Amino acid sequence: MRTWRIANEDVALDRNCEGARKSGGHWHMEGCPALYSAMTPELAVLEKFVHTEGDDPTLVLVAVDVPDDPELGIDIPADRLPNGWDDLEDGGSATAFGTNFLKDCKHLYMRVPSVIVGEGLNLVINPAHPAYERVKLSIVRSFSFDPRMFNRKD
Repeated sequence: MRTWRIANEDVALDRNCEGARKSGGHWHMEGCPALYSAMTPELAVLEKFVHTEGDDPTLVLVAVDVPDDPELGIDIPADRLPNGWDDLEDGGSATAFGTNFLKDCKHLYMRVPSVIVGEGLNLVINPAHPAYERVKLSIVRSFSFDPRMFNRKD
């Protein structure tokens, strides 16, 4: 299954997920590594866009190929997520939920709704899972945001 992410080129192929481990994220606490990807390149663009101040010439589009084995993943629909999981200022419910998923290490990934577009799906991939060695990361091409995304006029 091919999924997508936008990343800085110097860390795009970092299989250890050091950036995520150091900073934490919506679905995991600091100190716990995780790899996030989106089911479509368009959603990957939006996910990166909301976390950036402007275009960055070092961005790349990364294909994240996950083994095509449905037993390796778990789908978590919105109604099975804790209250507040989609709040922009989440009080920690999504972080605790995702961290528990990662620590349990029962599945390679969980597929969750996007906070940005609820109908879109993202993966939280666990680098500690034994099947992670079969996840392939590859840079597809350089990436830059359309300049109109930053220069909106009222």
